[in-house]
Amino acid sequence: MELRQAAGDFKDDGSSFMCSRLYVATFEGRTQEVAGLLAGRSGDAPPAAHSKVIAVDYHHGRPCMTREVTGEGNTLLHIAAGQGHGSLIAELCYQDSSLLSSVNRALDTPLHSAARAGRADAAEAVVRLARANVEEDALCGILRGRDDAGDTALHLAARHGHREAVERLMKLAPELAAEVDGAGVSSLYLAVMSGSVDAVRAIASHGDASAAGPSSQNALHAAVLQSSGLFSSPFSVIN
Repeated sequence: MELRQAAGDFKDDGSSFMCSRLYVATFEGRTQEVAGLLAGRSGDAPPAAHSKVIAVDYHHGRPCMTREVTGEGNTLLHIAAGQGHGSLIAELCYQDSSLLSSVNRALDTPLHSAARAGRADAAEAVVRLARANVEEDALCGILRGRDDAGDTALHLAARHGHREAVERLMKLAPELAAEVDGAGVSSLYLAVMSGSVDAVRAIASHGDASAAGPSSQNALHAAVLQSSGLFSSPFSVIN
């Protein structure tokens, strides 16, 4: 399984774009309604046992599908992960595990979406579901996937100072600490710049963590630039 760019599935008639009802239900985490729409039901509850007619929610002449995308190329799983809807993440992966490897127009995976938003539980759910449902090479692509700026999920969590997401990613995939982004910048450098001491500690505790920064700087330079004095203890791990 390879990382799949959902945006590449767009058709000129717009038939791959997500219907508004499916988008709202996914954004708000209404798992039962999303499942119903994907099953071809217009309501959020199963049809009555005696009913022989199922109301189908059509748009563009067809029912809702798991591979529908927003204008930015976000799949249902990107949205659910970014909003931290754990039960919906599990349901979507049950229906279509290929969503775990999908990328949007910016090459974000659902793991990127969870990390950027600081959704630690969602990030862990995506990783655990990926380990249970995809091949080893695809799993590596999900964990170490890079967006169009060369950022891994850990880079995004560190840049935004999402302590819990950083800590969870370090437990799930500690090898990410050694990665640099497209500009040669490490997650540790970004964590320092974000001002999150706990995020710095989580990354710096890994022996292979890169401290690289832009223009031949490193994370220690970043700490000095911050002029906070808060990073002396975490950086004892690096020196």
